[in-house]
Amino acid sequence: MSRLWPEGEPIVVQVDEQGRPLRFVWRTRSHQLVQIQQHWQIDTDWWSDDGRVWREYLAATTTTGLLCVIYQDLLTEGWFLAKIYD
Repeated sequence: MSRLWPEGEPIVVQVDEQGRPLRFVWRTRSHQLVQIQQHWQIDTDWWSDDGRVWREYLAATTTTGLLCVIYQDLLTEGWFLAKIYD
């Protein structure tokens, strides 16, 4: 069973010098990333009155074996947890 947050759960992300995520904190727990399996961007609804959605997604594994999807909102620069796979 996986957990999904379509609007994202806010997280705090530590990045390296190139801006790549190294770890994130979610609900007071720190999760160190060990591998990024996938990386993709979406840029949609720029024509809509409801507003543009421009995000950079990463599917990653943590040191504890957690597989998750996180994203950065490229308009606000905020980071969010989108999905956790059990």
